[in-house]
Amino acid sequence: MVPVMQSSASTIGHTGIKTSRVRQKNIQVILKAAEDEFVISGFKGASIRDIANRAGLPKANVHYYFNSKMDLYSAVLSHIMDLWEAVFSGLNPDDDPASALRQYINAKMQYCLAHSNASRIFSSEIIHGGQHLREHFKHFKDWIDEKSKVIQAWIEQGKMDPVDPLHLLFTIWATTQYYVDYNPQVACVVGKEELSEEDIQAATDHLCNLVIKGCGVKA
Repeated sequence: MVPVMQSSASTIGHTGIKTSRVRQKNIQVILKAAEDEFVISGFKGASIRDIANRAGLPKANVHYYFNSKMDLYSAVLSHIMDLWEAVFSGLNPDDDPASALRQYINAKMQYCLAHSNASRIFSSEIIHGGQHLREHFKHFKDWIDEKSKVIQAWIEQGKMDPVDPLHLLFTIWATTQYYVDYNPQVACVVGKEELSEEDIQAATDHLCNLVIKGCGVKA
């Protein structure tokens, strides 16, 4: 009888793992579909039915994971904020500012391009007052304060000029975000249908040099 019980326990454990994987996969599919739908229709115009259709899942499945459209929208915003924070993680006062800032600007630009819908949803939410981001901002401010202290430490160590850490971060966000949210405008002005990888890298290198030299980062 013991072998049978062990087999049963193993089967239950395996089923639990499989169920967890299916759950995570479904949530990611729903979040991606929601991002696409919110970008196209906005929060007011989007519906759970349209999101479910885009995800290729029954409407009931979406409601199983998210009670309402607002819950789903909040989850999308949380996912965006988590990705943002991950891009600038691991920064510490012992880092070389030039290398750290260059790495961050490159990562931020690539993140915005790889998650263009997320970037546009975030911008749209801000433009409309950021009401649904206020709770997220409370945690985000702690994260920003932590990164600002690292930049301030670089300044105190004489590694860079005494710039305002917050405004430095705002500048990086604004410039990198522009190339995604206004991508069609940039492409039109430079005379192309769309920006190539070389164009994006050239823009990234330009921003890196502008920020690093503007901060007076010591070589």
